[in-house]
Amino acid sequence: KNSARIFKALADPPTTSLQRLKALTTGGLPTFIDVGNSFGAPAIVEDNIMHQLVKSGKRVVMMGDDTWIQLYPEHFNKSFPYPSFNVKDLDTVDNGVIDHLLPSLHENDWDVLIAHFLGVDHAGHIFGVDSTPMIQKLEQYNQILEDVIDTLKSLSTPGGPHENTLLLVMGDHGQTLNGDHGGGTAEEVETSLFAWSPKTPPDAVLSVLGENSCNFDLHGKEVCVSTMQQLDFAVTVSALLGIPFPFGSIGRVNPELYALSAGTWDNQRTGINACTPQDDLVAWKMRYAEVLCVNSWQVKRYIDQYSGSSIIGFSAEYLHHVEELYSKAQANWSEVLKPTCPSETAKGEEFKESASSALQLQIDAYSSFLESFAKLARSAWTEFDLWLMGTGLLLMILSVITQAYILVRLNAVCQPSDQECPSSRIIPKLSFAFTLVTIRAASLLSNSYILAEGRVTNFLLATSCIAGVWSSATNGNFTIEVNIPIISMLFKLSFVH
Repeated sequence: KNSARIFKALADPPTTSLQRLKALTTGGLPTFIDVGNSFGAPAIVEDNIMHQLVKSGKRVVMMGDDTWIQLYPEHFNKSFPYPSFNVKDLDTVDNGVIDHLLPSLHENDWDVLIAHFLGVDHAGHIFGVDSTPMIQKLEQYNQILEDVIDTLKSLSTPGGPHENTLLLVMGDHGQTLNGDHGGGTAEEVETSLFAWSPKTPPDAVLSVLGENSCNFDLHGKEVCVSTMQQLDFAVTVSALLGIPFPFGSIGRVNPELYALSAGTWDNQRTGINACTPQDDLVAWKMRYAEVLCVNSWQVKRYIDQYSGSSIIGFSAEYLHHVEELYSKAQANWSEVLKPTCPSETAKGEEFKESASSALQLQIDAYSSFLESFAKLARSAWTEFDLWLMGTGLLLMILSVITQAYILVRLNAVCQPSDQECPSSRIIPKLSFAFTLVTIRAASLLSNSYILAEGRVTNFLLATSCIAGVWSSATNGNFTIEVNIPIISMLFKLSFVH
């Protein structure tokens, strides 16, 4: 159990797959405006860990959901993408990953391997969470995970290819009982992250893993579950891989996940000022404090540039508070780095305890700064004024009612007259357009609508165009030569999508 950890990973809404992938790799907070890019997603151009991996010469292999290829088309040394559009298909993507995953573990042509399974997501959408297909998928994943860990164990002997490999298994979002996701309910934002390392950290380092979060399950086995923000994933992975933090990342390097990796404590027993050897815990805290120093500097740089270029920016009061926390943390860090050696009367253990306490205060100072800014960013970017949202919704409903009333009045005015009303020809067209807009607006009330948004939108567009062409043809308002290419194009659009 000492080399593995389970985290409750908390995502930030919106909890649609593409937005979660974007957040996990950039370390930023996506907004609900991003949901419009769920289909035909453009490549991510803002700084992210994938870009930093390639820039640092790391070899990346991807297999599974082809959304990764849409987001990062030129970032993989090898890729095995499989179409994820058909939500009724539970096996194509998963089987493709299974075919390549275990063989890839025996190869030495990658530094980072991404395997994106999709069957559980689709099973939830089609059959619900409490369904037989969902149980079957989870059992399949359990078996795959056991096979992967067994393979890594066999190849993690001293000098082996996976001696320092860290395995991370996580979900990008949760699901409601009906299988929906996209919102911010507890079922949608809560998921899990499992971390496993072939090496066990020293007992002293294990003390940072929060033993108070360990409990016994029904079988009497001790299970330790910690809580982690998905916002922290990008910077933590960057720190573990030794690559620069993404520019827009605002998370904090997670201490428990950071402590599991052998590279953060192995061969780190060097004294702060070469006065006395450090024990494992003091050496690790020193390394972690250094990482948080860079982490905080990166976030402070982002704050300065964002505040200077954004029209709205952050509240001056809150921004001043955050800057004070950073200045205090930096001042403490300068004190920690001052050369101090134990006096003749001070015992070695006392000096180590004093150094450990000073480093812990420094870690707390940086953590306070990072957590405060993350809270500020969430309040500015992912929390909304319900009164203003309600007012906007009310205005939209009133505009729809007004349009419906005008259509009814136009129809009533034209009917009593024996003469043809000029606007009577417009009413059917307006009614048809009004119906399409209403259907489109109503469909957005479903979180899972985004899974079929592309097809439905193209279907409604093609149908309305075909109906318009047919109406013009019957009324003799266009020539055959001009409109044959249009009809051909519309039929092609319908069949393609």
